[in-house]
Amino acid sequence: MDEKKIIDLKNKVIDLKRFAFILLALCGFLAIGLVLPDNIAGEHQGMMIGLNALLLIAAIYFHRTALATQRKLLEEE
Repeated sequence: MDEKKIIDLKNKVIDLKRFAFILLALCGFLAIGLVLPDNIAGEHQGMMIGLNALLLIAAIYFHRTALATQRKLLEEE
């Protein structure tokens, strides 16, 4: 594998891990917002829980993709 592709894969792993961490942080803030009283109207709580679940699933996807890319990178080196 050439150097440019190796550098691109390393940058991709870093970016995917950052995306996963940012989504997990956002998920945490939304969860705190759900727990605090009187911040969200009752009709919006279901939407917030769904959004929280969606963000968590996206974070898991990005993390798994980063691990697979990192594994591929280690096999190529």
